[in-house]
Amino acid sequence: MTLPNIPDAEFETRRERARQMAKEAGLDALVIWSRSGNSVEAYGDLFYLTNFVSLFPCVPDRKTWSSRGHAALILPVDGAPVLLTDYLDDPEDRIKVTDVRFALDLAAGTGKALADMGLLDRRVGMVGMMSYLVSAHQRLEAAAGRPVAFESADHILEHLRLIKSPSEIAMLRHSASVGKKWMDATMAALVEGNTEGDAVGAGLAVLAANGGTQQDIAIASGPNAIHYMGSSGVPHWNVQRALEPGDLVHVDLWGPVFGYYTDFARSTVVGGKPDGGQKELLEGSRALIHHIIAGIEPGKTRFCDLYTRGTAWLDANGFANHKSTADETNNFSQQFPCFGHAIGLGIDGPWIVEDEQTVIQPNMTIAVEALVSKLGVGAANYEEDVLVTDKGAEILTSACDGVRWG
Repeated sequence: MTLPNIPDAEFETRRERARQMAKEAGLDALVIWSRSGNSVEAYGDLFYLTNFVSLFPCVPDRKTWSSRGHAALILPVDGAPVLLTDYLDDPEDRIKVTDVRFALDLAAGTGKALADMGLLDRRVGMVGMMSYLVSAHQRLEAAAGRPVAFESADHILEHLRLIKSPSEIAMLRHSASVGKKWMDATMAALVEGNTEGDAVGAGLAVLAANGGTQQDIAIASGPNAIHYMGSSGVPHWNVQRALEPGDLVHVDLWGPVFGYYTDFARSTVVGGKPDGGQKELLEGSRALIHHIIAGIEPGKTRFCDLYTRGTAWLDANGFANHKSTADETNNFSQQFPCFGHAIGLGIDGPWIVEDEQTVIQPNMTIAVEALVSKLGVGAANYEEDVLVTDKGAEILTSACDGVRWG
């Protein structure tokens, strides 16, 4: 089977676009700082430009090392990029940068490289503030021998990553196809006598065999179905309570397949025979998401417009919206006032929230989601991944059955 891939030349094209945006912002260089791929979180910006993630786990600093499980790309506006990593072992020749340097003390190595490249007195943007720690900055400055001031530049990579190339769309289509298999295996194991953990395990076996890994899985059932996750510990699923006929269950799973994410949700009832209240939730959550998706008009609709559309549907159909204080709400809906987000090399922005003004454009990929609930019944979760086209939206996860009850 031939798998999709990103052509080598596309990485240089991406870097050149990042250089141009940095130049337009008055910057002389960017530092793209990334966490490890093992954390399956915050690796996207570096991976997007280099096809590389550190394979080392994130561990506490010691005198010997710093920022283990991280990597940094220094991208001058004029000049060749330098990739610094705490772990270099690339048997498949994946890295798309020529100058790659190993640095056991990654923060210090980055500071030294900035000095060697003559960038300490220049305007340098930092991309990766969600993973760049104060402790790393202190060691970087010590190695540089002087204070170093970075300017926030996260918006550059968010902007570049938002519109997907044809090769990225192919990757996301493949991720959705693997996600279908993952979800099907998980849902098929939601049978009497199994635990949530049994269902999660059945799905993970399929995911791993198809080149994916999970960031997390939110599953809740039976008396805990009102909650987003079945356990507030680690892991987030219940491994003790056996599923019973009539249990309402919802599953939200997300993670990368060869780097690109699949992220969607389905709900059902153990035994496939919902009562009236359960059926209302199951059908309502699905109808809500498809109603939001139907409102996508490329070049016109803003992310906040989708939020307004979703909230209006909840109000019109007797479900509590995110701001409701009524007793039928669940904590997740109040704490996550959102109907989804962009998706690609991670759970990305922009988000479908009430104040996000970004206009939706063709070749964006978005995950549209909601958890709806009723007091005394529980909650149902539904989510689809969509590709924005010139005409509207194509549901990438449509092949995964959305109705799993009689």
